[in-house]
Amino acid sequence: MKLTILFILTILLISFQSCTYTERITNGKTAYERKQYAVAIPMLEKEFNKEKDINEKGLKAYQLAESYRKTNQPQQAADWYKKAQDSRFGKDTDLKHAQMLLQLQEYDEAKQAFRSAGRYAGDARMYQEQMYACDAAKQWLKDADSSDYKVSSLATNNAATDFSPVVYAPNQLIISSDRVEDDEKDNYKWTGSKFFDLYLLDIESNTVELFENEKISDAYHQGNLTFGADGNSVFFTSCGSDSKARFDFCKIMYSTKMSDGKWKTPVQLDLGPKAQNYMHPTLSEDGRLLIFSSNPEEGFGEYDLYYSIKIADSEDEWSTPVNMGNQINTKGNDVFPFLNNDTLYFSSDGHAGMGGLDIFRVEKKAQRWQRPQNLKAPMNSGGDDFGFVIDFKSNKMPDSKEIGYFSSNRIGGKGSDDIYKYTKVFPPVLDTPVLDPPALVFKIDLDGLVQERILQDPSNPNSTVTGYQALMGASVQISTADTVFTIGSDVDGSFYTTLQLDNDYQLRATKQGYFTEIATVSTQGIVLTAAQPDTTLEVKMALTKIVTNQEIVLENIYYDLDKANIREDAQPTLDTLALLLQKNPSLNIQLSSHTDCQGQTSYNEKLSQRRAEAAVQYLIQKEINAERLTAVGYGESRLADDCKCSDCTPEQHQSNRRTTFLILE
Repeated sequence: MKLTILFILTILLISFQSCTYTERITNGKTAYERKQYAVAIPMLEKEFNKEKDINEKGLKAYQLAESYRKTNQPQQAADWYKKAQDSRFGKDTDLKHAQMLLQLQEYDEAKQAFRSAGRYAGDARMYQEQMYACDAAKQWLKDADSSDYKVSSLATNNAATDFSPVVYAPNQLIISSDRVEDDEKDNYKWTGSKFFDLYLLDIESNTVELFENEKISDAYHQGNLTFGADGNSVFFTSCGSDSKARFDFCKIMYSTKMSDGKWKTPVQLDLGPKAQNYMHPTLSEDGRLLIFSSNPEEGFGEYDLYYSIKIADSEDEWSTPVNMGNQINTKGNDVFPFLNNDTLYFSSDGHAGMGGLDIFRVEKKAQRWQRPQNLKAPMNSGGDDFGFVIDFKSNKMPDSKEIGYFSSNRIGGKGSDDIYKYTKVFPPVLDTPVLDPPALVFKIDLDGLVQERILQDPSNPNSTVTGYQALMGASVQISTADTVFTIGSDVDGSFYTTLQLDNDYQLRATKQGYFTEIATVSTQGIVLTAAQPDTTLEVKMALTKIVTNQEIVLENIYYDLDKANIREDAQPTLDTLALLLQKNPSLNIQLSSHTDCQGQTSYNEKLSQRRAEAAVQYLIQKEINAERLTAVGYGESRLADDCKCSDCTPEQHQSNRRTTFLILE
């Protein structure tokens, strides 16, 4: 994801003493770690060319790819991810290479790259949703010319970064930009460009000039303005401060216009904990509802949309924010909302789309948000498309029913981000056919619940499960042989969807920090009638929190005396472990083998190492990538039953000849 999104989407900001930091930076690694990516790129390229060690070369290639990705240079990022792959650098290189190809709209290549990434992770179906998205995006591009939306780039776009338009007056926009007109602002070391400021863009004269308002424009980043219906109140995002802290957070500021037409000094809205970002405000027409994006730990993903209601008779007090739920929010970034009555527009990289952030439209019916709809091409592209607004102030074109603006860093633009105008035209008028009475709708609903297993000792993965509690923010991927989509578990752990008749469904529930859980449901053989046109299926899925660096005992993994081979009675347990690793392809584990106390210590150490390696080889035969597995033999140094060796029973010796595994950080 590129810089402007990162400005608005990450915990900002790297110290504003960055000039001092840069003076002390002498190598690419330091610049990269300090997130000064524009500084890191030339240093890392020189270091890569000089490096001889294959592992270090792969690491530098990966750091270069990340630096190019975070400075919105997807082609260079894709090239360097490929070089990292060629240098056998693992991590998430395959997946990120696929994502860069997606942003470049190379959908056939991206589909193949997602398939390869899944195979590398040990699950060829893992990125099935992304592969389907590649096919859909390719078709949407073909259909773009017949879309109701017509898109054009503004003449004011140049090499600068312009984004987040807001309609200020007829034919006038306020935008955020890093244009060079403001010479007082320092460069931002993330990209080497200026800090973002507010500019007034005149569409008729094709001019862009600083928005002269000393109360709103400060020394750091500002953007994402939203005005009250009467134009006398404004909310906006501000990131940065004079605190000289290593990190500053984005906040939502509020100001009102005085009788002389000037704005009061903005105040920060108190929306909750200070150590998180609050951004992208949009205000309802009556001024009572504020929707914005934020990133608390308990959300569905990276950034979620929240709403807050203005407390009656208060100027700047708002209710505790409420998450907008699993129909809208995903495990990715759900950001840049724009509210138009009961229709919400927002951008997301968590819902299936064309590449980066896509613009979605969702309606509220019967007090419930419906499933978001992708606006498709030409409104969306392989890049980031965001900052959507409808223009209610300018005159519409004769054949259009709606005009507006949005930001994009799509292929063919002039800058890192550009402003685009759209018109939504009337579809051709067709003769109204005589409609038959509506057909009876047969429907199968799925009511799901995701829970977390509660361990008696949360720090001990071997302890007893004492109960269950609702788990919010789990992603539930629902797939058949030819379809796939993802929804999230809501604040009470629930999720809901509609299923088709005569299908088998696989459900994969995931959440960062938890083991993946898989379930199946089938609608095969269900008969619906006019008397009973619908039915509901229920499914519960329980996830277990991952505890790292704590040994988990593998039951029934025993060895014969003085032997290292995997016994037949041990294979089912190792098969279960293989399945666990297939379901959780990001996990790396250490397999540890232990002997009993019989035999010489040095011999036991070698024997236990052979046993651990035998278990690893068994898992490799089950198509688990060897890079995810580490074998360690502890010999008799960690006895499970510390009996006196000469007095140990055969059963005690057997329990000491065991294999365990632990999940590595």
